[in-house]
Amino acid sequence: MRQKIIFGLALLLTTTFCFSQKTTIDSLFSDFKQASFYERIYPAKMKLESFQKKIIPQLIELLNDTGFVKLTGTADLIYPGATQFYGHGHFVPYDMDWISVRAGWLFEDLTFMDFGYKISGVDDTTLFKLMKDNERYKEYLKKGTYDLAWKNIPTREKLVEFRKILAENAKKWWQKNQENWTRLSAIKDALKSDNENRLGEVLQFLRYGETRCDSLNTEVYLKEIKPLVVALNHTKYQSVKEQVDLLLKEDLNYWTRKMKELDKQNGR
Repeated sequence: MRQKIIFGLALLLTTTFCFSQKTTIDSLFSDFKQASFYERIYPAKMKLESFQKKIIPQLIELLNDTGFVKLTGTADLIYPGATQFYGHGHFVPYDMDWISVRAGWLFEDLTFMDFGYKISGVDDTTLFKLMKDNERYKEYLKKGTYDLAWKNIPTREKLVEFRKILAENAKKWWQKNQENWTRLSAIKDALKSDNENRLGEVLQFLRYGETRCDSLNTEVYLKEIKPLVVALNHTKYQSVKEQVDLLLKEDLNYWTRKMKELDKQNGR
């Protein structure tokens, strides 16, 4: 009887915790879709990112959101949709007035993948090539009529179509990788890639990361991550070489301290 009571209490606590966590995530996603960048969006983004794998299904749904919410409270933020430039500031190369691109920003920062959201400007040639490479438009191409139809579509609608394809590609990637994906494995995969965007993002995270990566600490960094970083001394990307050089000179205890700080903040 006592064991049943203990089991029941444990189950109740687990259920309560999961419900509370889901409520928190839902609230953060609501903030993430608001207009104020520094007051609502950026704090929500950082907290959501620390939930790691838990938020990805909901985040993929958000990639299909066609909403447009012009950022406010941006101060000296520089991004493709900015209407003012102060000559300095925090640069984010995502057109975050669009909810789908804002979600892409979070998704790529979380996974260290490059799905194509980090594009400040896309011309007709680039968009049409992507359309041709996608399964959704084969029927148009077979008829030989899509080239003409494409020329008559307004730019705004082209961008919406473009982002639908990016969202579909991200969804397919997740369906293939979700079972074994962790953020730590994502770091390793990015460091092994030959994609300059992915390498730049993961090295920035290893140098300045402020969000959680379960199991990452100084020991893991030295044994599993550092050899991959050292190997990048031979990369063809000069900007990556510069970040590698800086990272290898920095404090080895950064991640042990950072994880302890995040644990304390989250009451773990």
